[in-house]
Amino acid sequence: MTFADEHAGRPYAVQTEAGIVSVENGQVLLDGPGGVAVAMTPAAAAETGRRLLAAVHAAQAQANQPG
Repeated sequence: MTFADEHAGRPYAVQTEAGIVSVENGQVLLDGPGGVAVAMTPAAAAETGRRLLAAVHAAQAQANQPG
């Protein structure tokens, strides 16, 4: 966790690099920053993708609102 994360009240470090996605044996694998490693079925990966995109749009909207 960085100094900025601690002082912003975040209990986790905010990552600035995207994870690496691959396919093996019919599973979608995500190797993310900070040691994240996840294996998902195609259906779970698709729903995760939809949820991530929805969250991206919400975060962008928050970032564009005056604080």
